[in-house]
Amino acid sequence: MPPLYVIEQGAVLARQGERLVVRREGQVLLSVPAFKVEAVALFGHVQVTTQALELLAGQGVDVGFFTMQGRLKGRFVATISRNVVLRVRQFERARDDAFARRLATRLVWAKIGNARRVVMRFARNHPEAPLGDAVERLRAFQEQALEAPGIETVRGIEGAASATYFRAFGHMVRRSFTFEGRQRRPPRDPVNALLSLGYTLLMNEVLGRLSVHGFDPYLGFYHTLRYGRPSLALDMMEELRHPVVDRLVLRVVNHQMLKPADFTVREEDGAVRLTPPALKRFLNAYEAAMRRPLTWRRNRPADMPADRHVTFRDVIDLQVRRLAHAVQSGTGYQPFEWEG
Repeated sequence: MPPLYVIEQGAVLARQGERLVVRREGQVLLSVPAFKVEAVALFGHVQVTTQALELLAGQGVDVGFFTMQGRLKGRFVATISRNVVLRVRQFERARDDAFARRLATRLVWAKIGNARRVVMRFARNHPEAPLGDAVERLRAFQEQALEAPGIETVRGIEGAASATYFRAFGHMVRRSFTFEGRQRRPPRDPVNALLSLGYTLLMNEVLGRLSVHGFDPYLGFYHTLRYGRPSLALDMMEELRHPVVDRLVLRVVNHQMLKPADFTVREEDGAVRLTPPALKRFLNAYEAAMRRPLTWRRNRPADMPADRHVTFRDVIDLQVRRLAHAVQSGTGYQPFEWEG
């Protein structure tokens, strides 16, 4: 069941029987059975009727509200999990420094390893790119993360590894685009704009799965507690950012699915954003990436479904379930290792 993205400005998402209907100026743009929709994302000036929200709530479907730049403004959550026992255990584990350190170490270890494999995969296809040093440095950072004595040390290692990775990422961006480093709030070049949008879309999905399983997404183990920040969702994104979003961004810019003309600059703050037609293409590419089956060159993890293809969307759910097991039992967390 794919998500429903609505970006047509001035459109209204309404209900017609058991179907969701998108209308603009009296014209029906889309009509789809509600049971076929997994989630809804509304961008910019898009309205939704209370009748449509009632239908979505009955189907257990969440709604995300985004700006046209891709910033998440808020979420309509269809239901709150009744798994209060898990939330109580989550709060207890958050006060357990040893548990939080072990979990943070595994998250960062997996994040650096997945980043290294993104670089390695690109290097295999582009041996002329100067990426060998980055691969070795990331390997060393990954080993250091396992030996870190505390979370602050882990954060320092992750910061150094991220700086190394994004320097390498600049060599992987081709065609008409350049990348000189990660910039946020606001992103001031097309590649950073795509990275920020992709991370926001991924975070919205992680937020949804955490809520469904019963977690409080604002109480994390690695990211510090901060008012209004979904720290646990950010924790769970770490091992998925590079193989999901970064590879998608490289694909759309290097294959010229998007070009510089597809971006505009907002005068008041210099923020770069996609034009509406380009946003639609990027969302289609994001959806294709999330639904593409993963391949396993080595042994398939035992808790991966054996009877069907596994997608990155399945991986999100699997990792949240792995986290729930770790929190409830106090055992180690098994991170996601992308094979590349």
